[in-house]
Amino acid sequence: MHKNTMKLNQMKISQFQKFICAFPFRNQSFDIKRANWKVENQQDILDKIFDGQETVTINRYDLINSSYNTKEFVIKTLMWGYPTKGRGRNIDNLLIDDNLERLIEILDGYKEKEITIERLKSDIKSISGLGISSMTKFTNFLNTTVDKYRAVIFDKRIIDTINSGRFEEFNHLQGINSSNAINYYPQYLKTINDIAKQIGAEPEQIEIFLFTLGKNLSKVLGENCYDYD
Repeated sequence: MHKNTMKLNQMKISQFQKFICAFPFRNQSFDIKRANWKVENQQDILDKIFDGQETVTINRYDLINSSYNTKEFVIKTLMWGYPTKGRGRNIDNLLIDDNLERLIEILDGYKEKEITIERLKSDIKSISGLGISSMTKFTNFLNTTVDKYRAVIFDKRIIDTINSGRFEEFNHLQGINSSNAINYYPQYLKTINDIAKQIGAEPEQIEIFLFTLGKNLSKVLGENCYDYD
């Protein structure tokens, strides 16, 4: 899209304030089929989670409430984030006993804690198959703070929304890709937390708005406001 045209068609997150603030983000759920989730060395936890059912539904509340058991929390979070278990072997690699033990050790040090971006970078690099998308799911549900800002999820779909140029507040973050996303993460957190404070929303409400609708909205030319009353 031509740069000038993109600017004309840009919107502001604040235009959707009422919708965002009303969104019940912790109810966001996914259905996970047992047939897609077979991990031989973690089958005991999976059997407990499925409890004899072929499909389970997991939402954000479930993940927050599972954080007392870090092993179960990790597996549930991966199930929620990747209902079909994703492509390749990244999740299988994460759930190898040695990697899972290391991840549990890391996350136990993140619960309700403040960490630095340098620590986050180092910890991601230390485990095969772990990337920013998975790690930021963990940090969000563990109520972790990264460089003084509440951690929220940062995945490919949100990156694609930012790079689409639809929302003015994220112009300074365009150019993100999977290779450099971790370097942009502090700026992303500051931007989302600042917007949330300005419009009276939770940071997660803005994150889920970007994830769910960010690439499916465009400016209504000729209209100056979005009124949901």
